[in-house]
Amino acid sequence: MIARCMARMRGSACAACANRRVCPAGRWQQVQGWAADDFRRSEQTSGLATLLASVVRAIGGASAPPAARCFSREVEEAIVPLLATGDANIDKVAERLGFNRQTLYRRLRAEGTTFDDLLRTKRRQLAIRYLGVERVPVKVAAWRLGFSDPAAFSRAFKRWTGTAPSRFRSP
Repeated sequence: MIARCMARMRGSACAACANRRVCPAGRWQQVQGWAADDFRRSEQTSGLATLLASVVRAIGGASAPPAARCFSREVEEAIVPLLATGDANIDKVAERLGFNRQTLYRRLRAEGTTFDDLLRTKRRQLAIRYLGVERVPVKVAAWRLGFSDPAAFSRAFKRWTGTAPSRFRSP
């Protein structure tokens, strides 16, 4: 869809396009107040066309505003695949993100959080999803979340939600 809309922008056809309200190119024009002729002119300048195309793609494909895409979110996403292996520690996550431990710690502190807080929050969110939505057995949920033993998971889940995992799963 983006390629088709980009071609339409080059041909000054956006004004008559039926998709202009959902088209990333149309949204870019609405936000910036640009016309298709302005885009064509910027296309002739060195490198600006590539930059503009990437911005248009980002606006059309982004599910969250850029402000919501913070560093702690990246850390949470890096934690998830490491949970099942039991390697969800600050050193492994920092390595996965290409930082050293201190840089990771410092950047999280700048956002007002800690690695342990993120790990606990992510485990709690996933535990509720696994047991409530996906309805997986308690032992499987404990394993997926990196707990060494289902009893430890049950204690943690009860601390998080106030109810036992088995009661949480039952209809």
